Formats: sequence, structure tokens, C-alpha cells
Amino acid sequence: MTLHSLLPLIALLLNVLLAVITLVRNPGSRLNRVFTYFVTGMAVWNVGTFMLRRAPDQAVATFWEVVIHAGVVLLPAFYYHFVLIFLESTTQHRSSLVVVYLLAAFFSVVNLSGSPLFMRGVTQTYWGWAPVTGLLYPLFVVYLNFFLIYGVSHLVKAYKGVDSSFRRNRGTLILLGTLVSLAGGVIDFARFILVRFVPAADLVYPMGIPANMVFALMLGTSIVRYRLFDVNVAVKKGAIYLLLWGVLTSVLVMAEQYADWEQLNPLWVILPLGFLMTLLVSPLGQRLEGAIERLMFSRRRGCYETLLDLSKRMSTILDFGRLMETLVHGLVRGVPLTHCALMIYDATRSAFVVYREETNLGEGVSVSVVPVDSPIVQWLNQTGRVLVKEEVKLNPQIAEYFETAEGELEEIHAALIVPLKIENKLTGILLVGEKLSGEIFDEQELEVLAVLANQVAISLENARLYEELSASNAQLMQASRLKSQFLASMSHELRTPLNSIIGFSKVMLNRLDGDLTERQETYIRSVHNSGTHLLQLINGILDFSRIEAGKLEMMSEELDIHELIDECIESSMPLARGKQLKLEKNVPLELPRLVADRTKVKQILLNLLSNAIKFTAQGRVAVSVQAEPGAVRVKVSDTGIGIRAEDLARLFEPFQQLDNPVTRGAGGTGLGLAISKKFVELHGGRIWAESRESQGSTFHFTLPLN
Repeated sequence: MTLHSLLPLIALLLNVLLAVITLVRNPGSRLNRVFTYFVTGMAVWNVGTFMLRRAPDQAVATFWEVVIHAGVVLLPAFYYHFVLIFLESTTQHRSSLVVVYLLAAFFSVVNLSGSPLFMRGVTQTYWGWAPVTGLLYPLFVVYLNFFLIYGVSHLVKAYKGVDSSFRRNRGTLILLGTLVSLAGGVIDFARFILVRFVPAADLVYPMGIPANMVFALMLGTSIVRYRLFDVNVAVKKGAIYLLLWGVLTSVLVMAEQYADWEQLNPLWVILPLGFLMTLLVSPLGQRLEGAIERLMFSRRRGCYETLLDLSKRMSTILDFGRLMETLVHGLVRGVPLTHCALMIYDATRSAFVVYREETNLGEGVSVSVVPVDSPIVQWLNQTGRVLVKEEVKLNPQIAEYFETAEGELEEIHAALIVPLKIENKLTGILLVGEKLSGEIFDEQELEVLAVLANQVAISLENARLYEELSASNAQLMQASRLKSQFLASMSHELRTPLNSIIGFSKVMLNRLDGDLTERQETYIRSVHNSGTHLLQLINGILDFSRIEAGKLEMMSEELDIHELIDECIESSMPLARGKQLKLEKNVPLELPRLVADRTKVKQILLNLLSNAIKFTAQGRVAVSVQAEPGAVRVKVSDTGIGIRAEDLARLFEPFQQLDNPVTRGAGGTGLGLAISKKFVELHGGRIWAESRESQGSTFHFTLPLN
């Protein structure tokens, strides 16, 4: 068994895998189904080829040649259909689609009938059996290549007219795959013709199977991968390294002509090559690769550096108008983009409104208002992820979500829709147009854009708070209110640099700018964890100051208490690691309908659970729910250290921590229970605790049904 005879079997496994993946990913897509038919035809081809290369005589070989052509005959029709669906132009080219399927049916009948007009048998060649063609076979070859080339022509015509760089990128991948297949066909056809005049041409390896493995893989990748790598960059890099390989090969060939290799000491070859390879993997080689990257892909690096620079600048600006202008102008001119717009939530209109827009090319985002109840806003609020518009058409889960809002989504002319979220609340939307360079936003740039969005959300909130403080300071007379505003301002001022620390440490941990040593990773992870912990403490101070200032908004919605408790227990599990502790819940299946602010109820539960776990070394922590007349009561109980009777009275006061060694070592601001009490009271409920020292505690809170 040789690699030559096993290659069709490898190709068969690839075809089956591609068919399964595409159908599992999106069985409802016509594009995916036609692609499955296409790779099924290839699978038949590969099965036939595998058996042909093992055929003992002409009769068996002839049978397997018929099987091979049964698969090959259908490929042009399926490929052409695939291209038309991809370009969304099956209606305009219905007549040519009918023609290609009729031709496929005709050649299938001729092939399966065993007519000598198509194939007169087989002959033995250097690489195995090959068909002896009949009069109709050249017409079949013309049909095969014509519709591949015709499909390519449709792709090329549509290429420049496609607005989406992500869609153009997929078109490029299909185009390259087709060209590879055509190149393999040309090599095989030229070999077939030349062998009559130059017998040595028979030694050229048949490239049909390898070329079509690449072909199928590229077509499959174009519809399976939602966020595809930049094909143009891959081609350019491939060209650079191919050129370097060509230069090195040429040098070796020239050296062979002028050197007597038999008399030459091998060390004269091994040592220079070893030195060259060492140089390439050394820091000097990495700098050389970086120089090539900057030279050939300067526009891409410019986008990445622009995003990082803007993220740094956002933290230093407190003027709301200047902040929006810096962001939008910086993106449009720095990347550069066709257009960009920043939408801010307007409570009076209950919608997100365009506050700043700038265009380099085209008509802009085309919408000025997006209602707060729009599926787009709801999806951004729930996921907090950057929405690539082209991804909606390919990802079945996202497509299903936007099924009723497809028209609304199409009205927004933007490549990316970026949420600006702070404290689980969507405060703004950034609409990002296409790059003027025509390149896509790759995965690395999307990650940095998400970090930038987080920074922008905090900076906008800082600027808003700063303006509110400027307008209201003259009216604030009471010391407690001044203290609350001061705490809010300081919390935001502290969060701004902390967000940069957390964001950029995460970028480094994700190795977006290169590898880290083990020690560097330890240091950076420590910075990231400490920054996150400090941010949680500051958020607590900020929440409390907002409550005291009367600026906390309630977002009422119907609450699934079962789901919420499961989320809180799952989030609290890491706190219980290393302890002999069980987390339990006791929630009846049937509970009355409850309307409350989900985010605030979740924070109450998380505060109570974290305290229970923190002060319980072993035993259990349990969450239970029971219905009462007009309310629902939630209990969090533990078997921990308990609370002294004299401490129960001041348990819910702000900035209070109990005086014992365990609580002193636990850290925190002493605001968790005070904030929880305020949140419960905002709902119209009450909270209290029952405890005995060294026997555990139980915290109760109620949520009224109305």
C-alpha cells in the first residue's frame, strides 16, 4: 500500500467530514445542502479512484472508471449551483442552471450506459489505469471546465460590486479553490495530450485528487467558518515565502553547476544551512519577519495600532462632546473607514440616537434611531458581543434570532455593530463601516475593538457623570450628598485606568502581541486578577453612592427565579474550591409570577452567597425559596462561624465589618449587605438575618409580587 493508492481514501474521509460538518452546522441552508451534494459527488469519485488503483484487470478497471465518472459528471452542476446561491442570483441565471443540470443528466446516462461513444475502455499507464476516450469525451471535458470557468466569471463580476468585505473575502476563497481545481485539471489534461508525443509526460503525477481536496476544503471553509481569516493576507504571505523559497532553490541549483559536490565536505553545506535556520528562529529572525509584516501589511498594522491608541486616549477625556468626536473621527481617519457613527441611549425617546457620525465615502449608516425594544438592541444587551453583519446570514443561531428583524438589520449600513456596555447595561452602540482598503476585520482586531468598546462605555459614563456633577454641584448643600457624589466621581476616575490595566493585561494573556514566558504570564495574570478585584470593590462604592444620590434606575421584567439561582450558584462555585463545602438549593417548581429588576436581584443573591461561602469552612450553603401571601421569600443559609447577637443590629449599615479575625482577613469595603438592603427596599421588600455564633446564619429577603 503506497501513499499514491491511499490518497483517494484520505480525500474520501475529508469529503465525508466536510459533508457532516456543513449539515450539522446549518441543515436548513440551501448553500450547505448543495455543497453536501457537491462533496458527495467528490466522494464517489474518490471511492472509484481508490478501487481503480487496486483493480486487477481491465474489466474491473472499466467498471470503476464508470463509477468515477458518475461522480465527476455531476460536479460542474453542483458547483455552478453553489456559486449562484452564494451570489444570491439563482433567479437571474435560472436558464443556465437548467442547461447545466440537463447536460449533467445527459452525460450521466451516456456514462452509465457504457456507450463506447463516451469511453471505450481503459489502458495501463505509469500511475495506473486511465480511460480510453470516445467521441463524446472531449465534449464532456469542455462541459466540465466551461461551467467551472463560467462560475468563476460570475464571482469575478460580482466581486467589485459586493459592499461587504467579509463576503468578498469568502468569494476570494471560493475563487482560489476553483483556480486550484482548474490548475489540477489543466495539468492532467496536458499530461493526457502530451504523452502521445512525449512519453516522459506519463511520469507527471496526476493532480486531480490533490487539487480537488484543496478545492473542497476551500469551499467548505467559506461556508462553515463564520469569522474567516483574511484570504488576501494569506495569499500575500504565501507569495512572499514562495519567492524566498525560489531564491534559495535558485542559489542551490547555481551552486551545484559550479561546485563538485562529490568532493565537497558536507560540513560546508550543513553549517551554513544550520546557521541560517538558527538565525530565522532567533530574535533577529523575528525582527526580520516583523519588518516584512510592516512593509507588506502596513494598512492592517495601522488599524490595530489605531484601535490601541484610541483605547489609551479615551481614558484621559472627560468632555462628552470631545469624547465622541475623538472616537468617531479617530476610527474613520485612522483605520480608515468608509463611515462610522456613535449612537447614545436617549431616555426621553426610549431609543438609541445617532449623536456623532462621520463619513469618508458613501451615505453613512442610513439610520438615525434604533428603538430600545429592537431585536438588535436586545441581542447586543444579552450577549455583549460585536455583531458582524455578514455572520447573521451564516450562523444559524444568530440567523434564527434576527429572522423577524432581517429588514431592520439590512437598513443599517455597517460592517460591525459594537455594543457599549457598562454594569450589564447597554449605554451606546458603535456602527463601524467597511475598511477603505477592502480588507476584513480579523479576529485579533475584533478582540481589540471589544476592549476599546469597553473603554469607551466607561469613558462616556465618566463624561456623563462629570457633566452632571458640574451642573448639580452648586445645588448640593448637604454633606452626605456631597460625599456620595464625590465617591461616585472618584470611583469612575479610578475605574478608567483600571479598565485599561484589565483590558490590556487580558490582551497580553491572550498573546495577541506575542508569546510570554511562564514568569511573565504569572506576573500579568496577578495584575489582571488584582485589577479585577479592585474594580469589584470600586463598583460597590459606586453602586452605594448612586443609591444615596437617588440616581439608580430600576429595570423591571418577568423573572425566572430558578434560572437566576442556578446562575448565581454556578458563578459562586469557584469561591468554594478547596473547601469541604456543598452548595444546595431548594426551590419549588411552581412559584407565582414575579416581576423585578433581574440584575439587582442577582447582585443581592451573589452578595449573600459569597458571604456565606467566605465565612463557612466546611458544611453546606443552601438557597431556598418559598411563596408567601403577596410576596416571594428567598433564604440563604450556611453552617459557618455565625454572627454575635450584638452585631446583628449593625449588619446592614454601610462600611461596617464585624470585629473577628475571619472577617478582618476577608477584605472588602463593608458595602455588600448595605447595597443588598437598598436593592431589596427599592423593590418594596425587606431583608433580615438570623444567626447564632458558631452555628451558622440565615439571611432572608422578600420580593413583593406587585
